[in-house]
Amino acid sequence: MISVKVVGLGAVCANGLTKEDIFDSVAASRSSVNEHGLSSLSMGQWAQLTKKVPPAFTASKCTLLAFDSLNSALTEAAWSKNEIAESGFIFASTTSQIDLWEKHLPFYHNETYDGEKIRNSVANQSLGTPTVHMAEHFRIRGPMALTTSSCSASLQALATAFLWIRAKKVRRCIVGTTEIHADLTRVGFGSLRLLSKNICSPFDKNRAGINLGEGSAFLCLEDAGLRPQTAGWGYLSGAGLSTDAYHATSPHPEGKGSQEAMRMALESAKLDPKKIGWVYAHGTGSPANDLAEAKAISQVFSHKPWVSSTKSSHGHTLAASGALESVLGLLAMKRNEILPTHNYKETDPQISLRITSEKVAQPLDHFLKNSLGFGGINASVIFSKTARPS
Repeated sequence: MISVKVVGLGAVCANGLTKEDIFDSVAASRSSVNEHGLSSLSMGQWAQLTKKVPPAFTASKCTLLAFDSLNSALTEAAWSKNEIAESGFIFASTTSQIDLWEKHLPFYHNETYDGEKIRNSVANQSLGTPTVHMAEHFRIRGPMALTTSSCSASLQALATAFLWIRAKKVRRCIVGTTEIHADLTRVGFGSLRLLSKNICSPFDKNRAGINLGEGSAFLCLEDAGLRPQTAGWGYLSGAGLSTDAYHATSPHPEGKGSQEAMRMALESAKLDPKKIGWVYAHGTGSPANDLAEAKAISQVFSHKPWVSSTKSSHGHTLAASGALESVLGLLAMKRNEILPTHNYKETDPQISLRITSEKVAQPLDHFLKNSLGFGGINASVIFSKTARPS
């Protein structure tokens, strides 16, 4: 059985412009959520990124973030130009370059509209446009895919890359994701009454909603047999995908779909549930989502592993959350630390999980990462410190 090694990581969000800065911020229980209940990059952070990124990628905040985190991951992976060219490429996003479309929207209603601006706007509406631009820049010629399945998208992308490498479709694969703030998402989540103006509190008795975040993360994966001496960050050892289709915007009350995804991930990793030391939860801070996920975790893991969510630190980055949090989880596993759930204060009597509100230092050989998305789209992946036996 092929082992899938993680050899390159890159990430950027409001908590920091490098994965190390983000990790240190989250581990210290710092939050980037502002007075409006949003985790947004500052003007200074955008200015710093603009100086680092080629001009062709600065027109949209999406490509600005994506290029920076992708370049960081590829630099760390140390692949040759030929190896990059032959790799697979999977990108995940629900907003993509929506900022370009929103910027040009007034021209659609103007009697003296500018045809060139409208043509430019339409040309950039495709969610896959950044995928094409980045592939052209880095000369990636392998299989490409776009995943846009709500908040589970980037974890589904990771699962897809895992299957591609296991099936020998590719030997290497780049998986990335980017989400930026947009009126569409703010109004949409607001209409569902899911937003909180205060820092969210995942799994807390008094949780009242989510904080929208923005950010980007990329991971470089490869067949571990290609470079057995390369240390890497760990191994993607299992993946599970499910769709419960219970409701358009709410999970199944018992988390049945999430249960199935976690069990599939454990089965594909050939791992006893008791070996999981940490469940890095989706944990958005919404009443229904957290309760459903908590019930699912309780059903799958009877030994009560540590459970935490970091969305109260960096916000819910929607499609990007799974990959961004996977990057943080891999750093945590390397350091034998479990990240805290910031702002968790009071136990919910309906939730019987071992939730940590502080950083925990303990040996960590495996952790499971969850994502739950609209439409009952569930994804779970398992990361391991060493390769699993075939």
